[in-house]
Amino acid sequence: MRRIDPQPASGFSDLLPKELAVRQEMIDSVRASFARNGFSFISTPALEREEVLTGGDPLFAKQIYRAKITEDDAPLGLRFDLTVPLARFVAAHADDLVFPFSVSHIGPVWRGEHTQAGRWRQFIQCDADIVGATELTADAQILALVYSTLSDLGLSDRIAIRISNRKILGGLPEFFNFDQKLLPQVLRAIDKLEKQPWKEIADELKSLGLDSSAIDGIQELLSIRASDPIELLDQADKYLKFAPQSHEGIQELRELSGYLDALNVPRTTWSFDLSIARGLGYYTGMVYETSLVALPRIGSVSSGGRYDELVSRFAPLRIAGVGMSIGIDRLRVALDELGIARTPNIGAAVGVLNFDESCKLVVLRLASDLRNAGISTALYTGTDNSLKGQLSWALRSQFKIALLVGPQEKDRNVVQIKQLEARTQDEVPLAQIIGKCRESSCFAPRDKSIIRPATYGPRSVISTITIAPFAGRTTRTIDPSGSVLCAAEMPCLSYSSPDAVVRP
Repeated sequence: MRRIDPQPASGFSDLLPKELAVRQEMIDSVRASFARNGFSFISTPALEREEVLTGGDPLFAKQIYRAKITEDDAPLGLRFDLTVPLARFVAAHADDLVFPFSVSHIGPVWRGEHTQAGRWRQFIQCDADIVGATELTADAQILALVYSTLSDLGLSDRIAIRISNRKILGGLPEFFNFDQKLLPQVLRAIDKLEKQPWKEIADELKSLGLDSSAIDGIQELLSIRASDPIELLDQADKYLKFAPQSHEGIQELRELSGYLDALNVPRTTWSFDLSIARGLGYYTGMVYETSLVALPRIGSVSSGGRYDELVSRFAPLRIAGVGMSIGIDRLRVALDELGIARTPNIGAAVGVLNFDESCKLVVLRLASDLRNAGISTALYTGTDNSLKGQLSWALRSQFKIALLVGPQEKDRNVVQIKQLEARTQDEVPLAQIIGKCRESSCFAPRDKSIIRPATYGPRSVISTITIAPFAGRTTRTIDPSGSVLCAAEMPCLSYSSPDAVVRP
């Protein structure tokens, strides 16, 4: 029989339990940051109609994975980002939403592009958008969210957020006297600037029909640099003084800088960079990209911008939007390279050995009681009935504790509790084993009685704060006056619902 290659397809990857645990904890941290900033959560299908995804643009069609059951089915495609599905969602549910609508969308996306370090054909995106807001304060809040969310992951002093405005580059056809219809292709060429030398960009612009004076002028504009963001805008405004649309974009960036200061986004973490174009055609205003200072080759770990006309693709509605996206999988690789990724505890804390047939019912009840008490517990179900073999299983599984019950322990209603890291062993009465495991395990259960899911109340709320990258989180119960009523440490893998409140 021919063996089938077990490796994933090119551009796709499996995740081992430890890798998945790191990614999930990152997602939990991002989700907590979004919830803390007042964002609700939605879900959309992975498959969309192809016309939804492409908007009729053939350049998008090249990257889409298609799906069909029969030849007569309407063309479907896997989503390549979460912004387009959000726009469709808003158009479909506009009557049910309250605007401005602060919304988060977390899930996998697929792109048929060349793979490289930190870039796959399937990856997780974490998006946050404010829909129905035209004020630049919304743009500023999105950028502040980028900073705070990445800070929660331990990157506050390692990021560079580069910001521009599509309106500035939107004035290029008028200023350099080329056909307005060429602008999308010009912007896509400019968007390659970090990946290709200027000569290749210039050759592409020349192939579009731009003359040498326009190409040289664009290079000069994109090369403007200054240590102070306002000084850079002054230079750009002076250069483009006869381009009204460009001037409007520059003024919006001036206004944005003041809002970022008010939101306490350090100026050391952001700058204005006129070369930021963002290749997607739906952007209409502010655009940004975020890279890691120490790992520029990883590329952008967060990007986004304003899209005021995307919803109108699906409905006769003009609903403005601005948003951001964080690429979790690329960030996971980056954190590992930077040495700040911490592997959280995974799997069970307790392993119950099952090596004697006469004790099988006892160990089954023991495992069930521990699980019902909220203690993560694994029960051996393999074929090795030797004590040595099962202890080897417990050690390789990295349990904190192994519990042993043989005929003698069964007769005396006791359990042997073996601390695997400390290499100690004690005999504990069966009735006390839950309390002993709680003392010994980092997976102490939460008091579920204080949580009322999906209920909102003014008296007190749960505030989840990340103390250190991937560290345990502190849950505080706060009354309306701001007094902390109680505080408790939560284990690394616990999950706090953004909709939960503490009972008054």
